[in-house]
Amino acid sequence: MAKQSGLNSRLYVEGNDLSGDANTFDISTSTEAYDVTTLDKSSIARIAGRTDATVGFGAFFDPASTHVHAVATANSGKLPTADQEVLIPFGADIGSPAMGFIAKESDYSTSGASGSPQTVSVSYSINAVAEMVGKMLTAHDDTFASASSNSSLDNTTSSSSGGSAMLQVFSVATGTVDFKIEDSPDDATWADLVSFTSATGSSSERVTISGTIDRYVRITASGTFTDAKVACAIVRD
Repeated sequence: MAKQSGLNSRLYVEGNDLSGDANTFDISTSTEAYDVTTLDKSSIARIAGRTDATVGFGAFFDPASTHVHAVATANSGKLPTADQEVLIPFGADIGSPAMGFIAKESDYSTSGASGSPQTVSVSYSINAVAEMVGKMLTAHDDTFASASSNSSLDNTTSSSSGGSAMLQVFSVATGTVDFKIEDSPDDATWADLVSFTSATGSSSERVTISGTIDRYVRITASGTFTDAKVACAIVRD
């Protein structure tokens, strides 16, 4: 993998693509280390404690529906809001790295001056569920014109400890679409791995996966619908 800049990343929040508003992002993750040093030790001994993460981004103010101001103040401006799904892909391909969060919005501010554009700053704090560090099953976002399967992601081997997945549905032109993730040991014979709630429009959801995940995985759409625009990432634990 080559070094890369922040260009060609994306920012998805609750089924809204805020990439066209945002121009910076910052992610911080941490785990508490508890001191459990006993007399027989010659240096400090620690065990892992609670994990934490924060996600922040800067953006240009836009009050239109599905843009940053409307999304960040959807709870009538009251903070913190209910849990939200935040997904950030770091590349434009299936298999690109991605991070996902179940988080509460913890800060929103805006500033402007006569000689500069009005900007906003938004922060989220992780809530109860550890951050997802995984890979994309879509190329940023993909549009499914009708029932079909995306290209597969090859993880080179299977895994046995389950995982999680996050789906962001940005729009569905008509009808109802059902998305699921399938897995396969050979990229030919596929089985259902996990399903998401049916969608008729903008939505987002995180689901957990138990047990074995085969080497190959892909996202599949079914139902009677047209032009469902989505992004999806998967994490193997």
